[in-house]
Amino acid sequence: MRIGEMGTETVLLFRAIAGDCADRYASEMLLGPLGRILGSGSPNISEIRDALLDPYQCLRAFFGHYAFSRRGKDRGTLSDLAMDALEEVAGGDRIGQFLALDNGIQLWEAFEARCRENRIKSNEQQNRGVVQGTAELAQEVSQIGLRSIADWVRKGVLETDRMEPQFLRIVDIRGVGPKITSQFLRDLTYLFGLEERIERAERIYIQPIDKWIRALAPYVVPEPNAEGMADWVLAGKLNKYSRWAGVSPVRFNMGATYFGIRHVHSVENIEAAVAELIAGASLAP
Repeated sequence: MRIGEMGTETVLLFRAIAGDCADRYASEMLLGPLGRILGSGSPNISEIRDALLDPYQCLRAFFGHYAFSRRGKDRGTLSDLAMDALEEVAGGDRIGQFLALDNGIQLWEAFEARCRENRIKSNEQQNRGVVQGTAELAQEVSQIGLRSIADWVRKGVLETDRMEPQFLRIVDIRGVGPKITSQFLRDLTYLFGLEERIERAERIYIQPIDKWIRALAPYVVPEPNAEGMADWVLAGKLNKYSRWAGVSPVRFNMGATYFGIRHVHSVENIEAAVAELIAGASLAP
């Protein structure tokens, strides 16, 4: 099956989601939030890339945008407290000393103290791994001569064409699940232009499967029980059919999240929203 065999509506849907929806995701849900976290007034990809190569800024971006993103109503508070704790122990010219330590206990203790001050439960079982473990990964990559976690991901892909080692190391951090890991790696792939460098079999690691992807699966994966496939199977299928539709799988994934959050709102609305998007789409390049 190739583009001519997928069905015009399927191709239209892929192109609409990987087009304007992906552009809007990049602007409104990636560059905008990261720019605010990293202190950039009018963020662009170049500025964000440069910031993520800085070890302190990369940790700040991870805690501010990714680490607690699946914690419901508490995610904003936890993110702010983690960034405040990071500033306390590693801000200014202290980042080098912090990265030279053998562990991230100092950051966890600062986070705990911030939680107490704000009468927030630190929830050690759920949050210690994320806070301390991410810091320890930053220390680990620094001690092998790399600048930041983003630098480690980027150089790993450029030198080996692989993403699995980075995925497995990050997901091993207690409290950082596969969806957050894949989202972080997907965004780095987009920001640093790494997608074509990654071996096709390993692109499943940059295809996070959220509820919007699952809702769209029956419309873009022309196979039985698409919405019920295991995450890694569905990720592989989406990579394949995105390529056959002539679009970037990473852009399709980002665009699907934007489409779901901004247009669909509720999974029950997916059929009508898809029909509306296809009606306004074009096969023209």
